[in-house]
Amino acid sequence: MSEPRHSLATRALRGMAWAYGAYVGGRVLVLVATAILARLLTPAEFGLVALALTFMVFMDAARDLGLGQALIVGEPGEEAEQAQTAFGWGVAIGLSLSLATAAIAPLAARFFDEPELTGLLAALGANFLIRSLGATHLALARKALNYRVRTISEMADVTVRGIVGIALALAGFGAWSLVLGYLAGSATSSLAAWVLVSFRPRARLTRAHLGGMLRFGGTLTLVDIGAVLAYNLDYVFIGRVLGPAAVGLYAIAYRLPELVVMNVATVAGDVLFPAYAAVDRARVRDAYLSALRYTAMLVVPLATGLIVLAEPLVSVLFGDQWDRSAEVMQVLACHTLVVALAIPAGTVFKVTGQAWILLAVTVPYLGLLTVALAIFADEGIMAVAICTTVLQAVGLPIMTTIASRRLAVPLRASLAAVVPVLLAAAAMAAAMLACAELIDPALVVLLAGGALGAAVYLALLAAVATDDLRRLRRMAFPGASAP
Repeated sequence: MSEPRHSLATRALRGMAWAYGAYVGGRVLVLVATAILARLLTPAEFGLVALALTFMVFMDAARDLGLGQALIVGEPGEEAEQAQTAFGWGVAIGLSLSLATAAIAPLAARFFDEPELTGLLAALGANFLIRSLGATHLALARKALNYRVRTISEMADVTVRGIVGIALALAGFGAWSLVLGYLAGSATSSLAAWVLVSFRPRARLTRAHLGGMLRFGGTLTLVDIGAVLAYNLDYVFIGRVLGPAAVGLYAIAYRLPELVVMNVATVAGDVLFPAYAAVDRARVRDAYLSALRYTAMLVVPLATGLIVLAEPLVSVLFGDQWDRSAEVMQVLACHTLVVALAIPAGTVFKVTGQAWILLAVTVPYLGLLTVALAIFADEGIMAVAICTTVLQAVGLPIMTTIASRRLAVPLRASLAAVVPVLLAAAAMAAAMLACAELIDPALVVLLAGGALGAAVYLALLAAVATDDLRRLRRMAFPGASAP
């Protein structure tokens, strides 16, 4: 029996509140740590670690072959056996990936002509095994929409990562400070998951439900691999053609759009996946429109703020050596906005067993992106950013149209979900631009422009989407009195 609609919506929104608690608190800490490390390390050192992490991300797409996601959508009565299966095989896969990463590290170093990558990548490979030890616990918490576990786990991760990374950077460890901080944070995250989730696995492999879980998770793994290629192919071309210093500048340019826009949408998608799984298929249509509307309400103003205030943001947070990243950040903010708006449709396809649609869209995109980057990468990181953004922008209406047809949602309904947000964000951008023209110091522009833009956006959104805001308030705070 499916869960009552309002109860599910309330649990999903409360889960999202916890998830966004992890997002806000964790990303503030990540941003502070990044700002400090950006002043202690050079673009080349940042670039070396970014290249290593790019290879890690490619392999991370196959970290558990989708067993965790299969566990989330599994039947409650089979949860214990499925969890044991997911844990045992997940750890085995994690160990295999760690060993494989160490084996390919010399090849990666030779590909980029950066010998130091060998040790950095081999050490980072241990992260697969470390993360696998807590992955099943986190999946069980997601299945129960218990995002308190995620909040605490992520906060522990980023806190330890930042402290260790900064301490080692001050001690002169260079790029290794980022690597060792990353591993320390992962270990802390897995430990927190074990403390907070009561699941205690047995020390053996089991095949219970393995076939069905792999059939479900296998398709999602292919989708994840395609997504990883789509989101990281730019780093590969920059590293190969332009070198680690250019990768470092590009990584900083992408850092804020990733933290502020992409992670918001990703958190929403993480919460929506188990929430969609508990919804009757007849109600997925309404859930999709709600997800699209609320995702847009969150990510559009954030991306707008990054586009308008990119120069003072880079200057204040990272320092003068990163000034070349500001214009690239503006383009990448557009890129992450487009990707974020496609997440609700992609989540629906995954939950309803139509993940093949994502593959059908991703494969031609990867082909076009590869050709574009091969032609334009030597023009610089701005050209790379434009290539990725333009192709993503072409894909968004395709995804939206497919979702509308599959769910029998009129395309005008999808547009109606985002148009009010776009209008409010346009006025917000105008207000911030006017503020930037009148004020000179970068820090003052950030504070005044950000405050003015937020006030204009919220005021206009309240005027054009009053019912949406009230509905969100009622679901998030069901005990509160009506305004």
